[in-house]
Amino acid sequence: MLKFTVSKSEIEKKISIASSAIGSRTVDPILQCLLFKPLNGHINIYATDLQTSVISQVQVGEYEGNDAFAVDAELVDDIVRNLPEDEFIFEYSNGKLLVRSGKAKYNITTVSDIERFPIVDTDESGIKFSVETSILEEMLDKVSFCASSESAMRALNGVYWEIHGGFLRLVASDGYRLGLAEQKLNLENEFDFIIALKSIKELEKLLSSTTEPVINITYDHSLVSFNAGDVTTIVRTVEETFPDYKRVLPKAFKTRVILNLDDFSEALKRVMVISKRGNEKVQLKITDDLMELTSQSSDFGEAVESIPITKDGEDLIVNFNPKFLNEPLKHIDEKEIEFNFVDNLSPLQINPRNVGGYIYIVLPVRA
Repeated sequence: MLKFTVSKSEIEKKISIASSAIGSRTVDPILQCLLFKPLNGHINIYATDLQTSVISQVQVGEYEGNDAFAVDAELVDDIVRNLPEDEFIFEYSNGKLLVRSGKAKYNITTVSDIERFPIVDTDESGIKFSVETSILEEMLDKVSFCASSESAMRALNGVYWEIHGGFLRLVASDGYRLGLAEQKLNLENEFDFIIALKSIKELEKLLSSTTEPVINITYDHSLVSFNAGDVTTIVRTVEETFPDYKRVLPKAFKTRVILNLDDFSEALKRVMVISKRGNEKVQLKITDDLMELTSQSSDFGEAVESIPITKDGEDLIVNFNPKFLNEPLKHIDEKEIEFNFVDNLSPLQINPRNVGGYIYIVLPVRA
């Protein structure tokens, strides 16, 4: 038996947060459920797809009984969203869950074999560290879009976390472009791991929804937990080796270009009208004070645009997939940016003029 009273805003929020971890293609019915379990004066709601788990702690005041129950996540979510009153009573007994609110009530059949529900937790002896919520949210925003969307590319279908030399570095790449963000940490341990892109998306939901100023992280080699007050997201690390990203970071540059982000973004958008109907390629021609952008299509013609720049170094003509130039611009906060070139065949480094703790690497394409 288990009985508790809870506000609509509290239970609706916590069910929504937990439900986000449930996979859409789950075969095992138990993985379509939320597990409600009393613990230390509150009710925990558990959800998992075996790769990512979420634990939402529900504030209910007092409760009666100590039984746990599992119920279909979509069903209970629909119920709490549609009941009109501000207070709900949940009462579980002998495999049935009664949900009451005002004059409305539901008698729901629960899942009987709750012992099969896989509760995942990290080892408390793991490495612990903390990051400000806003900083971690910004770091993920800067790099996660660079990760490969191909789930078969396991090493690249996620974000690489490297804690080394007192810095946390997040790196993502799909083999054509790379994003790197770093933040100083007071941490002597050195370790690294990969978190799959699907789990990163769940972590991003946690960061955007919490009001907690700090995220407490525990790493125990196979699992990483992210605690934000009454919500904990636990993810399995990817058992793959991330490529040596330092090999593609340019060591020296022959051409450095300073340009206005908005000028370049608008010019690129205009020439992409032709490039997306042609060979998905934009040519950058760099001279003393001008960058000329050109795209061509055998069926639709040519687009040419020029913007003013400040150049240090050699003149250059180089080609890129415009998508890989355009996407980083949406994640750079400053008005002036730098394009740092080695030559027309080597990776380009894009960064804010004042660097700012993050950079992007884009591979050119052949003419």
